[in-house]
Amino acid sequence: MSLLGRAGLDLRSWVKSLRASHRIILICIIGFVLALLGLRILGTPADTYLALAFYHSLSSDSFVPLIFGIATVGDLIWVPLVFWLYVFRKDNNEWTSSLILAVAMVSAMALTDILKAAFNLPRPSQVPSLGIMPRGEIPTNPGFPSGHTTNAFTVATVIWSRYPAWRVPFVLLAIATGVSMIILGLHFPGDVIGGVFLGMFCGTFVLGLAKLRSSK
Repeated sequence: MSLLGRAGLDLRSWVKSLRASHRIILICIIGFVLALLGLRILGTPADTYLALAFYHSLSSDSFVPLIFGIATVGDLIWVPLVFWLYVFRKDNNEWTSSLILAVAMVSAMALTDILKAAFNLPRPSQVPSLGIMPRGEIPTNPGFPSGHTTNAFTVATVIWSRYPAWRVPFVLLAIATGVSMIILGLHFPGDVIGGVFLGMFCGTFVLGLAKLRSSK
């Protein structure tokens, strides 16, 4: 038994997982590319117009704490969920769910950071001509894709598969998280849509991986 030995690597299951959910994976990849090319790169005027419309839809800053709170919950709800399922529950399936969720989230955060660095696209507040001031926080990293949205939709994808009764609340939370990031002036719509498909991709991939490995 070795922690780093090559004999224990199981990369074939990665390919099998992608093939098993190839339709959803393909939709996620196409959606991500369309968000990048169709909005952030080629459709910049439309992306900018929508970003300004959402940003100015908030007439009073008194709602900023509420909207920022929604975005924060959507971004971080996976932490208490993993802890709850693994520490407090006594069902093996829920222990498995906690592991799936944790791995999916680590994958989502890693991919988000890699893609942000690779595309290096600005946030609305980083484009001075738009006159958008960030609400709630002042991020300095690139905008595409939205990390908050990616995290929220990764969680929603796992919950959708593992806990059907909770589908609606978590999907609504994920959508609200993405919309909140635009209203707060932290992301363009293209960033959010890219995050939607990236989150779905990460959740679907890890769910497929778990299914393959549990059958061995």
